[in-house]
Amino acid sequence: MRESPYVRSLPYHLPVVVSFAVVMAVTGPFGTYERMGLGVRLVYFTALGVLNWLQVILLAAWFGSIEPIDRWPVAGRMTLVGLLASVPGTAEIFLVNALAGRPIPFSALPTLFPENAFLTIVISVVIGLFVEQRLRANADAERARVAALPQAQPDAPDPASPDFFRRIPPALGRDLLALEMEDHYLRIHTVLGSDLILLRLRDALAELGSERGRQVHRSWWVAEGAVATIERSAGRLMLKLRNGVDVPVSKTFRDQVKAAGWLD
Repeated sequence: MRESPYVRSLPYHLPVVVSFAVVMAVTGPFGTYERMGLGVRLVYFTALGVLNWLQVILLAAWFGSIEPIDRWPVAGRMTLVGLLASVPGTAEIFLVNALAGRPIPFSALPTLFPENAFLTIVISVVIGLFVEQRLRANADAERARVAALPQAQPDAPDPASPDFFRRIPPALGRDLLALEMEDHYLRIHTVLGSDLILLRLRDALAELGSERGRQVHRSWWVAEGAVATIERSAGRLMLKLRNGVDVPVSKTFRDQVKAAGWLD
């Protein structure tokens, strides 16, 4: 989950969340203008906004690790995220109001939950579209950077080579080192650089076959001969590739990596 684009984009969301809380505090929706002063409203909406935001991010990151759900369109996946996040979010509204000395009667639940669910779903979808837009922008920027590199003449394609090698931009050559999953995108690492393509890791591995390398982490595949050194620190195992990139080895794949002789 730490490698999810939703988790990695947390710093970009925080100013938006705080700004949203300020707007809500100033306008005082849901009857808070009459019941609370500006300072209390600011604390109130900031606390609820941050809690809901974190719940949305964590659920989105978790769903991103579930293959069937991860295949859904962004809007559909984030609608489900928002709906589920609104369940604890509604309980938090009752709790925060009680702590503020203005408890809400439970008889208000039939009205409060739909209102909170609608607002949380809207926020979730906006976050999902924002993350997707950032991924696409990063992909475009990476392609532009690769296109600006000196164009080396690639070797003539081997008709018998896997389809995957036809996806590698010519400027990156054909010395494939690793593949890194980034949500719906795949970052190709070669000795000449990297690039993003719209492809799932599992589909890339199916095209490459099992003899050209192995998966060492849920989000990483490393090619044979790509590892320069092995690093161990605080119980973590890292593979340093020939281009200097560090690749983590998860516990799930550690025995397979060891059996392949990569740790000798």
